[in-house]
Amino acid sequence: MNEKNSLLNKISSNFILKDIMILSFRDMKSVLKFDAYNKALLNKLDINIKDYYDYKTKIVVKKSGLSLFAVSTFADIIIFINLLIYDIIFYAKGTFNEKNLEKVYDNKKKNYIDIINNYIILLYLIFLLISYLLLILYYKSNKIVLKGMMKLKILIIHLSISLSYFIVHILKFVFTKKIIKKELLEAMKEYKLKNLWFYEFDKYLIYAMPIFLFIKSLCCLFSCSYLNKSNKNDDEKSINLRQINGFDISNFKLPLEFEKLSPASKIQMIFNKENMRRYISNLDYIQSILIEKFNLIRRQNNIPDLKYYEEQQLPYYLINKKTEFIFNEEKNIYKFSSNYYLIKYPTSQCFKDINNENIRNILTFDFLDKINIIRKDYYEYIALYNNEINENDNDNIIRENNNNINNINTNIEVGLDLPSNNIISTEVRLNEDEQSINLSGTRVNDNDNDRTGNIMIRNIRVNENPFEK
Repeated sequence: MNEKNSLLNKISSNFILKDIMILSFRDMKSVLKFDAYNKALLNKLDINIKDYYDYKTKIVVKKSGLSLFAVSTFADIIIFINLLIYDIIFYAKGTFNEKNLEKVYDNKKKNYIDIINNYIILLYLIFLLISYLLLILYYKSNKIVLKGMMKLKILIIHLSISLSYFIVHILKFVFTKKIIKKELLEAMKEYKLKNLWFYEFDKYLIYAMPIFLFIKSLCCLFSCSYLNKSNKNDDEKSINLRQINGFDISNFKLPLEFEKLSPASKIQMIFNKENMRRYISNLDYIQSILIEKFNLIRRQNNIPDLKYYEEQQLPYYLINKKTEFIFNEEKNIYKFSSNYYLIKYPTSQCFKDINNENIRNILTFDFLDKINIIRKDYYEYIALYNNEINENDNDNIIRENNNNINNINTNIEVGLDLPSNNIISTEVRLNEDEQSINLSGTRVNDNDNDRTGNIMIRNIRVNENPFEK
């Protein structure tokens, strides 16, 4: 499209331009197709194409077998605390001296004990600390997904290192017993003295560590048993679609291949017509109270309650917004057909304005028997409707909305190359007569533009189906 020759680009008034768009196109998808290559017109209408194909996802990883890691880590924490206390006392008091060493002793054995005290214990403490931090990272992160076999390998490695240290510790205790004075050991045994703190501490650890090693061994055995039950110990990863075009939806699971798709392919999958029919929104507590207040008004007028569902399908007119929503945002009430009304109010004002005369009048229409409430950006979209809609109108809407996002690429400056069906023919039609513009759609009555009150109602199209069938 040649922007210089575009009739719409010559319109200086944004109000007139927006009215033309409202009368020409019933939804924003058609507007986006028409304006996709006209950057000047997009800027004048303050349209960013990306805003109409917006979504939010959340990756959820269901961690399996965390209890095994937790029990194993608990055993490690007990060992860690004991060795940390030992190390602190060691650097504060030391161990061997002339009072407790034999006059003649094996120097190699003493060197071995010194290496354990100075280096090996510290390294083992660091290993336990890093393991604990990695467990926290694994638990908190949705990017780490482990198979059952990998978990078993981690537990076995952990058990092997702990078992190795235990063997090293036993040798250390044996060597300690051989190089300290025999009479000192006999006196400690006979009079139950505790003059050699390090000797007593080593002996305590020799009795305690097998218990914790046994617990870690059980964790490995249970992990093996899980592997024999159809990999039940594997973590399960899912990608949930949480929001589409600003509307919250109940967790809709996307295939794991979604992560590998290009941005354009992701949009094509999410905005696929079949998927969009499956998106569900749940009523929250505030919305349930609001419905109850609406029904109270109807009961006072001897009218049956409005029916609703806790889980409700997202209306198509909200996912693919009507031009009225975009270009007449100041409106509060929209009439889509003789049996479909939409009320849009800030969440904070809904209860305050429930007694508004226009709203009460709509609530007392006894042919309206259903209600649907969806929230976006602190606004409640309250639909009051009856499902009995003319089948011919349904067919027209289905045909109009059949064009989906089938050929999307990212070469265009605005970010999305949308299908441009009928763009040229529409432009030719607009330029046939610059003095008299013949646009499709229903003219708006003067009464519809009543700006004296807080609420305005515009008849968009008669018998228009608000849901995509």
